Amino acid sequence: MKQISRVWFIDMTLIDRPLSPRSNEIKHSEVPKYVRKLKTFLGRDALEKAQADLDKELVHHGRLYQYWVEQHRPWLVAFRLYDKITANGVHMPPQWPVTIQKLVGDGLMIASLHRGMPDDVRGKYRKDLLTRQHGDFMFEISTAWHYHREGFDIQWYPLGHNKCPEFRVRGGGLDFDVECRRFSLDVSEKIKTSTMADVCDGLHNVLVDNGVWGEVDVEFSDDFRFDPNHMPVWARALGSAVKKTQTTVQLDSSVMLNLDLKASPSRSHRPHEILALAKARQHPEVTFILSKLEGDSGLNPVVFRCHGPHKTPKELRAYIYNTLKDKVDMQLSLERAGVLVVKFSGVRNPQLFNESKGMRSAVARLFGRKHLAALVLHCDDVAEGVPGNVVHSTPANLFRNHETIFPRVAEARHLTR
Repeated sequence: MKQISRVWFIDMTLIDRPLSPRSNEIKHSEVPKYVRKLKTFLGRDALEKAQADLDKELVHHGRLYQYWVEQHRPWLVAFRLYDKITANGVHMPPQWPVTIQKLVGDGLMIASLHRGMPDDVRGKYRKDLLTRQHGDFMFEISTAWHYHREGFDIQWYPLGHNKCPEFRVRGGGLDFDVECRRFSLDVSEKIKTSTMADVCDGLHNVLVDNGVWGEVDVEFSDDFRFDPNHMPVWARALGSAVKKTQTTVQLDSSVMLNLDLKASPSRSHRPHEILALAKARQHPEVTFILSKLEGDSGLNPVVFRCHGPHKTPKELRAYIYNTLKDKVDMQLSLERAGVLVVKFSGVRNPQLFNESKGMRSAVARLFGRKHLAALVLHCDDVAEGVPGNVVHSTPANLFRNHETIFPRVAEARHLTR
């Protein structure tokens, strides 16, 4: 009886403890400290192995694939930049690049949150944050960080726990579970972005050799299967088409190119003009751009607009809804309030969540589960320049379940103001 009473007393103390917001301020001089903390968390041997594995992987791919990998393993790139500009921690630059600022912000989150993790959870994050799924797991960390900053206590669930969400949040009279899910751009594509990058890298080499620049629409069919051995044949076909100034070329039965090319050299393009060239059009596409840099200008830009077989809107809506429904039913216990936090990479305007009938319908159906108190839908991160700093934000929409049996949790602050 004493043990049961003691557990109850501790839980009530955490739940009722008044919220006291925590700071996320990092001084310029503290940057090396948080880089060291993050390296220590990951482990020297694991970090060195991950860097070596990345080097081996990049040997076999081009610039576009390299950029794609850098987006999925940002810490490895940032650690290299930090070691370079600091001469392995000896030199302190007058200003830290944005990449380092973001790394150090992540380091602060990890340093603040990892002590409360069970050993198996801490070990899992150490491993997973060095993989291509870095973004998925960092989203869980940043979600926990939001509640930590608000002053809540975070309790991480051990792996294998029945009905196990990511973590439990307590404080300010509230007690609720949080489950996270991230959907990448590839969720709508039947061909992965990394594969498209490999194809476009090979095509770009041919265009450079033939002295042309411009736009290339790449149409992938349903039966497309990437085989690197096809690239020499495709290169010869594209090179011949460029010499004949053809506007279309069928590389094989599964890849069609539409060409809008000009002879090099191009005029100089400022960075904002390069971005304007790469802006996606109305229909779904994956857009890549490569340009030769000269100082602050770009020359001979090539924009690849890739169109592959997509899930139909109906298929996509069903996949998203069923995935989230399973998260609520299997991960969030009926015993306490649940909050579902979702991120859609590739979506930049949170208003789309309100305008989409399919998403509104999915939210309404999910809210039929009365223990689900709130649903947060996040877009891609946005970096904004402010005097002396860079502020990263994640536009999002918060949906509160007005029929939940946990109304106080529904009304809590689930987004940073």
